[in-house]
Amino acid sequence: MRKLAALVGVSLLSSGFSYAQGAGAAEIVKKKSSNRLLEEVTVTAQKREENSQDVPISISAFSSEKLDAFGIESTADLARITPGLTFTFTYGYTLIYLRGVGTDAFLPSADPSVATYIDGINIPSSQGKNDTLGPVERVEVLKGPQGTLFGRNSTGGAINIVTANPPEEFVGSLNAEYGVYDLDSLNETVDKKSYSVYVGSPLTEDVGFTLAYFEELPMIMGKNTTNEGVPAPERKDFTKGGRLKLRWDISDTFSATLIGSYIHQFNGNSLINENTRPSGLVTGAYEPDTADRNWHNDIQGGNETENTMYAAVLEWSPGPIDMKFIYADNGVELPYGAYDYDSTENNQVTFYFVDGQFNEQRTYELQFTSNSETPGSDKFEWVTGLYRLEAEGGFDSLYFTVGPGGFAENILPIDSLVAAVPLLNGILADPALNVTLEAGSVLYTDSNSAFFQGTYTFNEEWNLTLGARYQSETRGVRDAFLDAVLLTSGEQSDPYYISGGDRKNNQRISTFSVPDVKEETMSPRIAVQYLPTDSTQIYASASQGFKSPTYNTINFFSDPDLVGKETATAVELGIKTDLFDDTLRLNAAIFKTDIKDVLTAIVSLTSGGIVRFQNAGRSEIEGAEMDFQWQPMSNINPGLALTGSVTYLDAKYTEYTNGAGFDDDTGLYFGPDGLTGNTERDFSGNDVVRTPDISYTFAANQRIAMGNAGDLEIGVDYYYNGGYNTTPQNSPFFEQEAYGLWNARLSYFYDPYGLQLTAFVNNALDEEYFGTILQQDFGRTVVLAPPRLMGMRVKWNFDQMFY
Repeated sequence: MRKLAALVGVSLLSSGFSYAQGAGAAEIVKKKSSNRLLEEVTVTAQKREENSQDVPISISAFSSEKLDAFGIESTADLARITPGLTFTFTYGYTLIYLRGVGTDAFLPSADPSVATYIDGINIPSSQGKNDTLGPVERVEVLKGPQGTLFGRNSTGGAINIVTANPPEEFVGSLNAEYGVYDLDSLNETVDKKSYSVYVGSPLTEDVGFTLAYFEELPMIMGKNTTNEGVPAPERKDFTKGGRLKLRWDISDTFSATLIGSYIHQFNGNSLINENTRPSGLVTGAYEPDTADRNWHNDIQGGNETENTMYAAVLEWSPGPIDMKFIYADNGVELPYGAYDYDSTENNQVTFYFVDGQFNEQRTYELQFTSNSETPGSDKFEWVTGLYRLEAEGGFDSLYFTVGPGGFAENILPIDSLVAAVPLLNGILADPALNVTLEAGSVLYTDSNSAFFQGTYTFNEEWNLTLGARYQSETRGVRDAFLDAVLLTSGEQSDPYYISGGDRKNNQRISTFSVPDVKEETMSPRIAVQYLPTDSTQIYASASQGFKSPTYNTINFFSDPDLVGKETATAVELGIKTDLFDDTLRLNAAIFKTDIKDVLTAIVSLTSGGIVRFQNAGRSEIEGAEMDFQWQPMSNINPGLALTGSVTYLDAKYTEYTNGAGFDDDTGLYFGPDGLTGNTERDFSGNDVVRTPDISYTFAANQRIAMGNAGDLEIGVDYYYNGGYNTTPQNSPFFEQEAYGLWNARLSYFYDPYGLQLTAFVNNALDEEYFGTILQQDFGRTVVLAPPRLMGMRVKWNFDQMFY
């Protein structure tokens, strides 16, 4: 850490800075740039509009034009232009890590460490986090704990997505894309087709709307075959959805906005895995799969997700204060889900549900913000508010099926099950029947908080920001049970009975009950800004955030047990500046984050549950980052822009004595509370999962004006990821090796018709890396990340026809 501090210290002492920030002022200047990578971005990281360079927070902010110039289409794509941010996928869930802070825990009872917001509204589930962005105004990636203003479960940071408000005059655009994935290992190609439409318009002088619809047409990147080479039925991936925003300016000081959105997805690509290192639990002489997108699963995995959101925003500015009230009802339902847990052609273990999984939350937020009319606003700016969350999520029913032939005896406590349900003896004795268990559990949450943050300007050079958030939260579990589903051979092939039907074939094994847990927390923040000239901001900050306690809700053979809260404390020293007459923007920071009681997870049947959460003792992350934007020839060639960023992370588990995993030699589970007893191991000193030590990106973009003939834009970017472990035990068999991705685009713009044509290639060199690497009872199961994609995009701003 001292070496990192010395390096950045040299940068802090450098001279010649010149970026347009009024000392102590929050004036926002939007420059019309000759290159889309150099767009100025206004952010709301502190609940008020500010230039991203004025905020004492490390932020990666992207306007809609900048996202388009990079070819960014989904939230997962943000990792390609934000070093230190990783998106990986497991069992249909998205795992997000930022600066080494994240969690590999999932299910509805696990909260993410990087909060996602759309229009100031928290998105609760880690399913659907890789969805298509659709038309947006900007995206902000806020780094470090954001507990003061963004609240619970933002220990790693926050992703803030902002859609456009209704415009004062008609706007409209149509986007279409066609691309081809090269599946070289199968000698096949897969088409990618998508389109979106966006319309915004005033309806009256005081009422306006925006409406967006987007759809990515069905595809699946691979082939699922049996031993005989007969293709299994396909359920192709798709995403479609829409957003509506309606705003009414009731008066000059009062407005009301209604927001609604719906996203419908099917995700199969991360739920159809290849078992490339089978454990001893795989029956028969099973040959390991080769990671080649040729799957050998006995069922077609995947899950279907429906996200709905309804919100109302009331804004009132009566004079010396601005007030905002936000109500949101956010829901995630999964009509269908299935996963071949052993990821082989054998009928061994399957998980599935039908209308069984959900996550619902209602939030209420009241904000009060100072403005230019507030007494003392020339010296003191502040925001304060109240927040309430009501949520519940989990499984009404989750089915677990073990194949016939006595295999259940290898992974289940058969004696205790038969003692509870004697009729299971008949099923176990029949070589043609599966053993099916049904479990359910719902986690409910009631949370209230109050927050305040203020910035005091001492003089033109010094600002001090202080803030804190108090939170009181209660969590509990309801409807936790375990049943045996006693099916005959005929019923086992009937979807009605397989999905549970009316549960007439169920026999209760256990009903579980646990007391509620109540937790009170305080999340403080302090930041000091030093503005030595109009061109430089140097800041130092300290902040803290919390992740709420939760329960292991799907325990097959015991009551749901409590998993404690996670606490993240971070310190940061940074600089933001523009150099050489605003032609070079340079931002840099060093930071250290200490996390106590890190929330981790392991997937294992022989651990006594399906997914086991636990608290590791501590982890520590030290790091440094730098990003730049440069016009190297602003006078001779103003259309040329170079951008880049790099993040270095040294992330270790400093205390992790209760480690759980699978032995590299035997493949058997070890850890606390397993069916074979307590066999935990010490992971202290191991690398934090899903955290590359080095990652960087570099981009070059050339805009060429051709007069009345239009403009050309040539863009090339490279992303490098230094690799990371996917298991806390740091097994070499579950490591993502280093990889690099080249991407390129050629665009033509003809403004009179509002036309943009883009030819593009993603992953141009067809680099092979993984989107999913899983460690579980049956070995190592993997999913390859997307291969090379070549295609065309067409964007038509058809509102140009009317002006």
